[in-house]
Amino acid sequence: MLKSKTRRRVAVKTAAIAAACGGIFFGAVPAIASMVATPKTVTYTCTASGTTATYKVQVDITGPQAPAPSSTVVATWAVQQPAASPFFTAASAIPATERLVLDGDALVTSSPSIVPSELRTVAATGAAASVAAGASLQPLPMLITMTPTATGVIAVQPGSFSLYLEPGAGNGGDLYVCDVANTASAEASAAALLITVKPSGTTTGTGTPTPTPSNTTPTPTPTATPTTAAPVVTVTRTRTAKPAEDSQIDETPGGGASTGGGGDAGPDARVIMFSGALMVAGAAIGGLVLRRRTATRG
Repeated sequence: MLKSKTRRRVAVKTAAIAAACGGIFFGAVPAIASMVATPKTVTYTCTASGTTATYKVQVDITGPQAPAPSSTVVATWAVQQPAASPFFTAASAIPATERLVLDGDALVTSSPSIVPSELRTVAATGAAASVAAGASLQPLPMLITMTPTATGVIAVQPGSFSLYLEPGAGNGGDLYVCDVANTASAEASAAALLITVKPSGTTTGTGTPTPTPSNTTPTPTPTATPTTAAPVVTVTRTRTAKPAEDSQIDETPGGGASTGGGGDAGPDARVIMFSGALMVAGAAIGGLVLRRRTATRG
């Protein structure tokens, strides 16, 4: 019963929200929206037990920042307690057979059209547990699944949500029904998550992405070719060891020592010297005889 009521509420608001938020995404969102790193405050108008009040809800939408085309992209939308009163509390005790359900409407748009631009309805159901009257309610985060068909940018913007009990008791299980306040459209845009879909293998850094091919032939490592030197011929000579100084010669070599061979070249030198001496003596005697004859004649 509650599901059908929620769907009717969503159907009524889809056209107006899609038109307004679509214009924000393609115009101002690239300038004002950011990848949510911390919860952002969005003002909601919530109705609980017939009473309407303003809640400063902490909204946190996170997700991958650089997925690849055709991959499954999951954005997580967490609705947290307001930063100040009023808070989300149980108006009365909740029995252990009841489960807390969070049902939300997130606007998904993209540029170019890589995912359907639509108001996506998602939900998260907690485990059955009892909650005391006046205790804080903390719903589970909701998951938004998308599959981009190409590269581009996806924006996920928070919208209305409701908290109810399942299977529901008393007043049908409604606890809180919340819509973005009329003056909070800029807050909702600022809380949007931008997901940049990049080619496979790129990182989140700046620069032109370069896809990494799957079949890559490894480049062989160049091997240096050694220079062939001229061949070196090594001549080995065997030297006979020098005999020790005190060793004796076992055999005396035949013949005399080599002195130049002068003894075999002609007559003996003593004969020549003796003949020269006789000639000198004869010349001296002849000179004396001639001198005596000259003196006698005179």
